[in-house]
Amino acid sequence: MGRIKIELSKKKLYTLYHVKNKSPDAIGVLLGCSFKTVTNRLKEYGIPLKTPSFARMKYKKYDFSDDLIEKSYLIGFRLGDLAVSKTSPSAETVLVRLHTTHDVQIDLFKKLFKKYGKVISYKSSKNLSTNVNAYLNRSFEFLLPKRDLVEEWIINSEQYFRSFAAGYIDAEGTFGIYQKRARFKMDAYDKEIIFQIHQWLDRNNILNKFFRVAKKGDYVKYGNYNFKKDVWRLNVNEANSLLHFISLIDPYIKHKKRRGDMEKNVRNVEKRKLKGSIK
Repeated sequence: MGRIKIELSKKKLYTLYHVKNKSPDAIGVLLGCSFKTVTNRLKEYGIPLKTPSFARMKYKKYDFSDDLIEKSYLIGFRLGDLAVSKTSPSAETVLVRLHTTHDVQIDLFKKLFKKYGKVISYKSSKNLSTNVNAYLNRSFEFLLPKRDLVEEWIINSEQYFRSFAAGYIDAEGTFGIYQKRARFKMDAYDKEIIFQIHQWLDRNNILNKFFRVAKKGDYVKYGNYNFKKDVWRLNVNEANSLLHFISLIDPYIKHKKRRGDMEKNVRNVEKRKLKGSIK
C-alpha cells in the first residue's frame, strides 16, 4: 500500500514559512507532518527556500518603500553620518549603525528606520556616547556604498538633489547666529560631495563659498586628534541667499534641531530687514 500524500495549502505554507518566519520543523509539528514533507511541498510550490542566515533572523523586516525622494534623503544622511555593512555578500541583513552623543540624532535615526526593522540603542561603557543599530533587509543594500560623490540620478533631478542635500545637511550641516548674523556652515572630509552641493547652490543663484578649511594631519586642540584628510567647508552667509537656500531644503529637512535653527535664521534675517540693515 502506497503512502498517502499530505496536501498542504500553498498560501498557508507561504504564510507560515515566509510571513511568520517558522521553520519547516515547526510547521511540521503544527500541521501534523514531517520536516521532509514540508520541505518537499515548498519545493513543489516553488516557494523560495530561506538561506541559513535568513532563517536565523530574529526580527521582522520590511522592504524599502522605493520612494526616490526618501531614498535620496537616506543616501545623503548615510554618507554624512552612518556606517552600513553586511557580514557577508550573501547575508540577508543590512546593518545600519549610528554613533553619537546627541539625543536628537538618535530620535531621527529611529524615525527613519523603525518602520523597516528592529532598532536597538545602547550606551557606550567608555563615554557618554550612544550606539544605535538598525537591522534591515536586503532592499536597503543601496545604502552600502560609501563613496565621495552624488549619484547621477540624484544630480539630474532638482527634487531628488534637494532631498539628498537635506539628508547630508541633517548629518553634517549647521545653521547658526554669528556676530548677530544668520549663517550656514558645513565641514566635511567629502570634497566631491561638498563641491557638488556647492555647484547645485550656484545653479540656484545662491551665493556661497567652498574652500579647504584644514589640511590632513592638522592638529585639533579641542578634540586632541589630527585630521585624517583635508577638511572642506561650505558657507552661505548672504542674507537673501540664505533665505532662498532654506526655502529649497525646508520641505525635506527632518532633523528637529536643524529645523529649529533654520527658523531662527529666518527670523534673524527678517528682523535685520525691518531695521533696514539689509535689503
